[in-house]
Amino acid sequence: MFIYITKRLLWVIPTILTVLLVLFSLSYLLPGDPADIILGPRATPEMAAELESRLGLDKPWYQSYLIYLKNIIKGDLGTSIFRDRSVLTVILDVLPYTVILTLAGMGLAVFNGISIGLLAANYNNSYFEKFLTMVSFITASTPTYIAGVLLIVIFSVNFNILPSIGIGDGGILDSLHHLIGPAIALSVGWTGYIARLTRSSMLETLDQEFIQTEKSFGIPRYYILYKYALKKAIKPIIAVIGLGIGRLLGGAVFVEVIFNRPGLGRLIVDSVNERDLPLVRGGVLVAALLFVIANLIADISYAYFDPRIKQK
Repeated sequence: MFIYITKRLLWVIPTILTVLLVLFSLSYLLPGDPADIILGPRATPEMAAELESRLGLDKPWYQSYLIYLKNIIKGDLGTSIFRDRSVLTVILDVLPYTVILTLAGMGLAVFNGISIGLLAANYNNSYFEKFLTMVSFITASTPTYIAGVLLIVIFSVNFNILPSIGIGDGGILDSLHHLIGPAIALSVGWTGYIARLTRSSMLETLDQEFIQTEKSFGIPRYYILYKYALKKAIKPIIAVIGLGIGRLLGGAVFVEVIFNRPGLGRLIVDSVNERDLPLVRGGVLVAALLFVIANLIADISYAYFDPRIKQK
């Protein structure tokens, strides 16, 4: 398992370097003069020259890239053009909101998805199972932004149960109340996906010989279902959690905009609209790091549950 984890850690390095290269290339891929595009038509030559110096555009690209890497290693992501603050500071101000939202969404998706999948597998070939399968298909096919709009219309506008915007007044209960709608909206698609994956994995596991042997010994079905079948069927679910967190980070962009919540996704959207290149670079880099870390944790968790990898 040590070798397996080491290999996964080593793969992180080229992944991050590739992301950094793409982010650095943004300024060179923009049509025209990047300084004029960022500052707009009213920019003076002095303003453009100062911005080019800040972005390293006044040097050959390879020198600028090495300086960019050196600054990244030191934790210097640059200075926001329009906020005049450290990019890292701006990101750290909003990052906790996105992390909490993503974890809450994934937690709901895993809990609800596994619960629905277990029920569907337990009542296989019944009308109840067909109903659950239909629900799973509908939720898996529902885009995040559609789920968010529907939740606001139904539970905020019509029934006034959930708040439609913001993060609350800072109190724990009020913050949780404001988190319910966004977390549900973010979890809907992956709830259906995990439910379908759980059902198929459970049915495949229940058909295996060792399960039939347990049944022949008279062991109760619920005990077999939760003690043996679920533990074996959980592996593919763990494998997709890392990918799911990465997808949910992308979905958080829509949720944060729809529910008017602060967060990394909304910050990236705002910085793109403001043409704040250093902040765009920093935001996307942090999002990529979160995605890589989530996949790494999922790989390690999968290895822990797989004896073949664990023994290596």
